[in-house]
Amino acid sequence: MANHVVSALVKKRSELLGEIEYYEKLLKKCHEDLTSIDKTIHIFDNSIDLRTIKSKKVVKKGYFSNGEATKLILDTLRTSNNPIKTNELIDILADKKSLSFSDKKERYSFSKNVSVALNHIWKRGLIEQVAKEGGTAIWSIAQIA
Repeated sequence: MANHVVSALVKKRSELLGEIEYYEKLLKKCHEDLTSIDKTIHIFDNSIDLRTIKSKKVVKKGYFSNGEATKLILDTLRTSNNPIKTNELIDILADKKSLSFSDKKERYSFSKNVSVALNHIWKRGLIEQVAKEGGTAIWSIAQIA
């Protein structure tokens, strides 16, 4: 049991270290780009005080690329031996995408994306709601007659 825990923690540490390295490189590139833009602004107008330029809020990109949520949901349901609750499916997809949420708002946003995809796939008849448990839908691949 302890070996599985340690193994999972080592894997998670490795993933986080990779993310840190990625974002540090991205941050360095952003600083270099910002410096270049600042110099270019001053070429055209040296009187601008760059400290007065406020940062613009960055809107987080979607969690899934086009069609990715559908593919992940269908693959997950196909490989599962049992139907899966919506909240469990959300956890599985977040894990597959190596996502961890810093707050409830982020998780809610991700859940909303998954729910929209589930509804779309359900309307196409590819999956079916086999039951409901405490207001939570339970999903499986649709049985073809």
